[in-house]
Amino acid sequence: MAHACSCRTHVTERSAEPITSELTVGDVARHYPGSLDTLKEMGINHCCGAHLTLREAAASAGVTVEALLDALNRPAAPKP
Repeated sequence: MAHACSCRTHVTERSAEPITSELTVGDVARHYPGSLDTLKEMGINHCCGAHLTLREAAASAGVTVEALLDALNRPAAPKP
């Protein structure tokens, strides 16, 4: 499901709400800065798979939804 992306996803301010399995890939990519890297690392394409819920995208990528949500909800590491 991964490929080089040429879309121009506009990221808005991160929501205070935790990321849940019912959100779509597109919503997460748009509203949670830093999530694109995590999605790519887990084999989830935010362009072609934007309409999928995170549960559906995780299943398609062969990862557990729990592992995906854990990675997405983990606080971002501080940049040096």
